[in-house]
Order: sequence, then structure tokens, then C-alpha cells
Amino acid sequence: MNYESAVLIGDALWRSLRRPIVPLLWALAVAAVLVSGTALFFIPTAPGTVGGAPESYLLAQLALAPSESAISRLGSEIWTWPGVDGVTFRFPGESDPIAITERTLVVRLLSREARATVESRLRALPEVEGVRYHERPSARTRVPPASRVAALVALVGTLALALWLGHRSVTRAAALWGKELALLRSCGVSPALMRAPFFTLGAVVGLVGGGLYIVVCWAVWTWWRSLPYLRDVVPSFPYVWPSLVMVALAIGVGLGLMGALIATLAPSPRS
Repeated sequence: MNYESAVLIGDALWRSLRRPIVPLLWALAVAAVLVSGTALFFIPTAPGTVGGAPESYLLAQLALAPSESAISRLGSEIWTWPGVDGVTFRFPGESDPIAITERTLVVRLLSREARATVESRLRALPEVEGVRYHERPSARTRVPPASRVAALVALVGTLALALWLGHRSVTRAAALWGKELALLRSCGVSPALMRAPFFTLGAVVGLVGGGLYIVVCWAVWTWWRSLPYLRDVVPSFPYVWPSLVMVALAIGVGLGLMGALIATLAPSPRS
């Protein structure tokens, strides 16, 4: 990017962000899209019934040597194994699914039949000192079946809102920068260069929206992960945190660029 392009983009961004309400609402809508999509992905498709198949767990007691980063990597690896439904880390003193006395990886199985295969692989790991098996009655009735429908409706609604706010924010920015756009057009500046400030605005808003989503995820994991209703919905964020951050920021930027693209292809009469 040359100096002239940087000046144009910086001036357009400054004028847009001097009136921050619409861009902020746009960023909040992007974050809402990501939250709705996450809920739709993680809400169980089959919430289960009272008296259904029990939940099966393998509790792997860890040696003292592994660091937290090593435990996170180990949990991520185990989660990819066939027959594994989820992996969480528990400190001594915690009580889910049973009282924990040592640092433990709690491996939830997809079915009781997966126990032998997964247990043999766990016992072969040098970081694991012992493995216990535990069953408890299914708790998946905590998540109402209508939750997925609500999450889908929320996803569609917030996506439409994000695109509409993107269109509104970019067209307003174009109106504020109208004289400069007319001057650049008369000087023969390429349409791509004239659109660059608005795509940059979309990317910045998308990054902010992705960052807000990450804050929401961390808040849910930190303060509300023990609530019974959320226990089957909230994933083990520490084990997927790096991927979650990268994917959230990438999707946020994509949504921001999509809103800017719609506005530049179909501008309002004011622009």
C-alpha cells in the first residue's frame, strides 16, 4: 500500500468513526452472529429423555509433570479420537462428574461400547497415571429441543441485521466522504482504490465484532460454565481456544467485508 492510499483510507476511517454508533451496532451484530452460530453448532441434536442411556466417562489421572499448555494439547488430541464426545480438565476439589482428588482429564464417551478402545489408548499415554470409568444418568434433558430452532432463527436474524447495518454504515461513510469521492472520480482514480476505505472499515468492524465474541466466550466459560443448563452447550474452550480465536476473527472480518461489498455494489441514493 502506497502513502496516498494510506492517507485516503485513514481519512475515510476517521470520518466514519467520528460517528461511532452505527459501526458499533454493526460490530455488535457481527458478534451476535458468531454467538448464534456457536449455539447452533454446540446445542445437542438429540437432547435425550429421562431414563435414556447413561453418560459414560473415563477419568484419566494426570502425572504432575505436564504443564497447562501440554494438558491442553493432550486434551485436544484425545478429543479427536473415535468414540470421544468431549474432553474437560478438572482440578482437585471439583465434583463434576464425580469428586476429583487429582488433576484429571474427564473424557466423555459417545457410547458405553467405546470404553475399551479409548481406555486402552489413554493407558498408553505417558502423561496418564491411571484411568477410572464412571457412569451417571443422562443429563441432556436440560437442553430443550426448541433451543436449536431458536438458535437458527437468531442466526438468520442477526446475519440479516449485520448485513443491513453494514450497508447503512458504509453508505453513510460514503455520504460523509462524498466531495472527496467526486474529486477522486474526476481525477480518474480507479474504483478499486475508492472502495478500499470502505472495505477497510468493514474489516475493522469485523475484527471488533470477532473480539467481542471472544470476550463473550471467555465470560461464559469463566462465570457460567457450572450452570446445569449450559453444561451440555458450552464446549471446553481452553482446549480449542487458539482455533476459536482465529476462526472468530476470520469470520468476523468476512462478515464485515460482506457488508461493505453489498453496500459498494448497491449504494444508496445518498452515496
